[in-house]
Amino acid sequence: MSVEQKKALQGQVVAVKTHWTDEVKISKAAAGTPTYPLPIGVQRTIPRPDVAGAFDVEEIAVKLWIDGLDLAAMPVRVEVTGTFPSQLQAKIASRIDEVWRGQLAQAGGTDGNSWRLESVFVWVEEHYAELLWLEPLFVEQYDGVNDAGMTIRRFAIAEPPEEKEPESEEEDDEDSDEDSDEDSDEELDAEAERLRRIKLAAELEADRVWREQRRKEAEELGEAGRQVQGVSKKEQLALLKEKQEKKQGHRLRKQGAKANKFDAETAGKKANKKNGLLH
Repeated sequence: MSVEQKKALQGQVVAVKTHWTDEVKISKAAAGTPTYPLPIGVQRTIPRPDVAGAFDVEEIAVKLWIDGLDLAAMPVRVEVTGTFPSQLQAKIASRIDEVWRGQLAQAGGTDGNSWRLESVFVWVEEHYAELLWLEPLFVEQYDGVNDAGMTIRRFAIAEPPEEKEPESEEEDDEDSDEDSDEDSDEELDAEAERLRRIKLAAELEADRVWREQRRKEAEELGEAGRQVQGVSKKEQLALLKEKQEKKQGHRLRKQGAKANKFDAETAGKKANKKNGLLH
């Protein structure tokens, strides 16, 4: 195992960790094993980007595994986890693996030590929505609202209804009627479950939008808004106005020139009877 190859791989892993910090976790073989530190896994938990804002999938965890240092042999594999069906996870992993191997083949002619880790994670983020559409059967559509309160088309990922087994042609009419009734009940149950999932997704999205609006209002109120949590918005605005007035200051009362006229008698001077001048 070449020391130079180890250093090249280590440098690329560190670069990924530096780039995305808390989103990245590193896994490697236990110290003392013959192939240490291989296999090594670099996982990035990718938050939903703006380009996929219509999907309810908050994040996708992608783990890139490197099992050896012979880059020409492409000893790599991909794991994907998230809050969606395992079948879709497998399809997403397969697609990322295909892209990764394509990039490694292209980089082999220019940089024999490049594992393209950062490049692959960037590609996944840019194609977030495309990856979720790899299996349309898992995508359910419903009407939701965006942060501005406008109705938009949204997408949730859920397990599709189970497929019914084909009916036997040898069943008699009575059994067929009973099976038909059972199938109808199963279809109704499946439809009810689908509608329940859509309703739940819509409620979760509405709650997220409501919380986001409250957060923005709190930011607009600034420090005063943070100090008066738990009171109504009207009371918050009143307190904010009061605070601004205190900063500006107030005049207690307005007095004209007459109110401040010099009192000659109080000062001990006498007025001239002829012209009223003081001496």
